[in-house]
Amino acid sequence: MLPVLPLIVFLPFIFIVPLFLLGEKRSFDIALVSSIVVIVLAVLAAWSGLSQGFAQLSFQQGYIQSIGINLDLELTKYSNIFMVMSAIVLLSAAIVAKSFIKESHRIYNLLFLLTAGSTLGVFLAGNLFLFYVFFEISEISMFFIIYIFGGYDRRYAAIKFLLYSLAASLFLLLGIMVIYSGLPTQTFSITSIISQSASLPSGTQLLAFALLAVAFLIKIPSFPFHGWLPDAHTEAPTTGSMILAGILLKFGGYGLLLMFLMLPLASNYALPLAAIFGFSALYSAMVAMRQEHLKRLIAYTSVVDMGIASLGIASLGSFGIAGGLYAMLSHGIIISLLFLIAGTIDETYGTLLIARLKGIVKNLPSLAYGFLFGVFALIGIPLTSGFIGDLLVFIGAFGVFGIGGVVPLAAVLIMGSFMFLVAERAFFNSSKAVEPRSSPESRIGFSMVFLSAATILLGIAPFLLLSPFAV
Repeated sequence: MLPVLPLIVFLPFIFIVPLFLLGEKRSFDIALVSSIVVIVLAVLAAWSGLSQGFAQLSFQQGYIQSIGINLDLELTKYSNIFMVMSAIVLLSAAIVAKSFIKESHRIYNLLFLLTAGSTLGVFLAGNLFLFYVFFEISEISMFFIIYIFGGYDRRYAAIKFLLYSLAASLFLLLGIMVIYSGLPTQTFSITSIISQSASLPSGTQLLAFALLAVAFLIKIPSFPFHGWLPDAHTEAPTTGSMILAGILLKFGGYGLLLMFLMLPLASNYALPLAAIFGFSALYSAMVAMRQEHLKRLIAYTSVVDMGIASLGIASLGSFGIAGGLYAMLSHGIIISLLFLIAGTIDETYGTLLIARLKGIVKNLPSLAYGFLFGVFALIGIPLTSGFIGDLLVFIGAFGVFGIGGVVPLAAVLIMGSFMFLVAERAFFNSSKAVEPRSSPESRIGFSMVFLSAATILLGIAPFLLLSPFAV
């Protein structure tokens, strides 16, 4: 059997070779072919894992065995969800990249391929060494995507993103070192750490928990560490925003789950973390109502949704965890759709100031109805993936935290109400319609349909990914 997990992770890196051999004009095609191959392999891996068991897909290659470092790749019922989500978002971004990146095509696609391979590597890493290495590569490549290809204030936003990322990386590295040094049998293997977790001294667990919690709160991001996100999204190129919101934010949520699995003592602090996530969602929903820039508005909805998804993880029950993971899957796909629409509006109308956008439905109905669909999916209407995630999260949170577990539902209602108001004012108020400067290219419509179809498919058939969860 082919080593499918190494192929999924390392194929984007391998495609860097033809990127330099075939010339700049073919660079977008190379990135697109890479993304198509990756999503095919990801679907095959997911199908094989769900039908025959995930253990058979694991891969291990010796590296620095004297200190317990191997090149471990592992697909689990948790990482399977993120692998599928990443493959969908990466392909949708690769389809439309040519419409938004106007120069330095080879450099952009080099950074895209580095980001693609490293993000998949984070979710499929079987040990903390690889998790950290891929985590760092993805952050650095995203920094350059924002810094080189972003908007007017891209340098400020990129440096702010980098500083927060470096802080998260530092806390993550220190947390990994604390866990490694406290194990009876020192190893970086996540499976081995979980099996030995009960033997970790309580002081070691508490210190590791404090370090990892800060790292993942920054990456989710959660209040009060969310300040980097609106600037990064506002200035990032459209495809950069799609990948950043659709995939990189999930590092925090996935890391949060791993932290609870590796550190039994962390469950003692689940309630304070849940309170932080709930407050973060409510606070961000309120702040979103004050936004006048469409991308900043969408950025704050990311903080809301990630707060709710993380609340599900912090409930530590089967419903909450499954819901939190599915909510992150749904958010990754839907937020990519919304950022794609926002970027297309910026290209066609030359502005993202909500007050200046009028009657988009008159000239570009596909964008208007696509945005409305994204809002419906984001707040979780039935037959969309957002409904499944939110339903399971709030069932799990109510079962563990009582009425306090469903208070953050108010954030969804506030966010949804304001997003509908924006849709009515900017998209469907055709009394003073603004004429677009150009028409979107067909590839943008194809990517919108692809993301919308994925949202509906995963809303109608959640069992495709949730069957291993006992809910």
